Amino acid sequence: MKIQFGILNLFLLMIGSVMVVGEEKLPNDIRWIRQSIEYRMLCEQLFRQTTVAILRKVKTEKNSDNLAVVVDLDETVLDNSLYQVERWRAGLSFTQDSWSEWVNREEAGLVPGAKEFLKAVRKKGVRVVFVSNRMNKNLEPTRRNLLALEVLAPNDLFLLRLDKDDVKEVRRREVNEGKARMKKVGPLKVVGYVGDQMGDFPSGQAKEFGKTSFLLPNPMYGKW
Repeated sequence: MKIQFGILNLFLLMIGSVMVVGEEKLPNDIRWIRQSIEYRMLCEQLFRQTTVAILRKVKTEKNSDNLAVVVDLDETVLDNSLYQVERWRAGLSFTQDSWSEWVNREEAGLVPGAKEFLKAVRKKGVRVVFVSNRMNKNLEPTRRNLLALEVLAPNDLFLLRLDKDDVKEVRRREVNEGKARMKKVGPLKVVGYVGDQMGDFPSGQAKEFGKTSFLLPNPMYGKW
């Protein structure tokens, strides 16, 4: 019996080793996202705090029929760290073509805590507007990826990027004013912004972080 138990332990140890082979030498930024419990706990903690703060704000709104949260996609809802792993192993950096190929594979995972957050705000009637720098041509594979992860709702809105001039500030303005792509929907009252880059938030609102703006950790890329 002791021999069998020892063999079982050895087998489990070998399985555990196999699970990390190929990733133990990853750069710290990617490895932290993919392997650390700290990353998972930090994201879950932030999404819980975000949920509490946004739902508290919802209660103060007199007209709750047009409330929305503006949410980034990549490294906010969708975990694309596997793309980073593949590019690193190939000795290559980001390109728009390789990124589009990755998006079309529909293999992104979920950022910890995102699913629960989206479910909670939708339950209170808050509409989710995804404002992402994914190109608009990638909309359908993006929707399918979200659907497969069970985080897509029928009334979700998507404002993806049309061209280099279609920056997020332009799209956020459309949400607030109900113009251009948002004309049929009408203006929405944004009660919260969630993202992983400063470009995901309106400028000049540093004091809103922790109140209506919520920033997730992303050490893999950014304008720094």
